[in-house]
Amino acid sequence: AQSVDVTGSEIIRYGPTANHRDSIDWIDRYQIIRCIGCDTFSFRHKNWFSEAQQYYGPDDCDDGTTTWLYPQRGKDVLTAKDFYNTPKNLRAIYKEIVTCFNNDAPVLCAAGLRTAIEGLCAAHGISDGAVEVEKADGTVEVRRKTNLEGKISGLSERGLLTKQSADILHEHRYMGNDAAHELSRPSDEDLKIAIEIVEHTFESLYEIPEKAVALRTNRTKRVGSRLRT
Repeated sequence: AQSVDVTGSEIIRYGPTANHRDSIDWIDRYQIIRCIGCDTFSFRHKNWFSEAQQYYGPDDCDDGTTTWLYPQRGKDVLTAKDFYNTPKNLRAIYKEIVTCFNNDAPVLCAAGLRTAIEGLCAAHGISDGAVEVEKADGTVEVRRKTNLEGKISGLSERGLLTKQSADILHEHRYMGNDAAHELSRPSDEDLKIAIEIVEHTFESLYEIPEKAVALRTNRTKRVGSRLRT
């Protein structure tokens, strides 16, 4: 491990004599560290500021010390999965969603989830879909809609998603609507579930089919090899 300390101090005068002065001090410690459990390396930045303890109190800021880890670590930190066959723009949106979650930006995270669904529909050329609409007299009729609700139904119509999966994506839509239009802050638990659903959707639409093709190709090669021998 490697550690570099950077210290600083500034004299503050608050009176006419040399005795009427005080100092503001700080220490920045930059370290490359390794976990003794899993041998994972991280970069740690620890900052101590003399005024932090005085202003906030030791219970709030740990005696004036603040610590940052890169990449972020912790039981609630999500790690973005690698999707090799998912379209590049959807992978980028997904990683931004995870970054927002890890940086305590739930409204942006929820809005990003809605954007991911819009991008998913666009990637498959889905522009509308059949939606059940309740009329004023209480009866229900089916209309084609071009909004996100209709597009999600269009994914199901195209056979890209099951009806159950489409219903789950509608829950994403509600969350994104609340975040975008009402600035409603969703819970971390709801966001985690929503992110897991996006991951499952990417797996089912892009990753698993490619893995199935690879399995068939390998099986064909093995059969051909046995026939030749």
